[in-house]
Amino acid sequence: MCRGKGVLTIVMAVVCFFVTLTVLYGFDEKQVQALKKTNNCKKCDLSGAKLNNLDLSYADLSSANLSGADLSNSILFGANLSKANLSGANLSGANLFEVNLSGADVSKANLSKAYFDQATWTNGKRCKVGSIGECK
Repeated sequence: MCRGKGVLTIVMAVVCFFVTLTVLYGFDEKQVQALKKTNNCKKCDLSGAKLNNLDLSYADLSSANLSGADLSNSILFGANLSKANLSGANLSGANLFEVNLSGADVSKANLSKAYFDQATWTNGKRCKVGSIGECK
């Protein structure tokens, strides 16, 4: 009887661990793999995902939850990030040339050294050539 309770306790601890990881990180690794394969992840939850140093050119991430995600040094050339939640995301050094950020939330995002040439900013304004770290 005691042995069964010990096994049950261990199983419950493992289940709790994985549930906690899912809640803390938010994203499903299957969605990350699908994004890498198809370049499409509309409305998906990639909050906290590690997506740094990837080529996501022309990816459709419209309305995706990318809050707290690491997109540093990634290439997002021409990507659709309209209405995406990028709050607290790390976009440092990312190439966002001609990206669509209209309606996106970039509050508290790290935009240092991010390249915004010809990007459409959150308010619909077109960023000027030479826009690095901010939309000019």
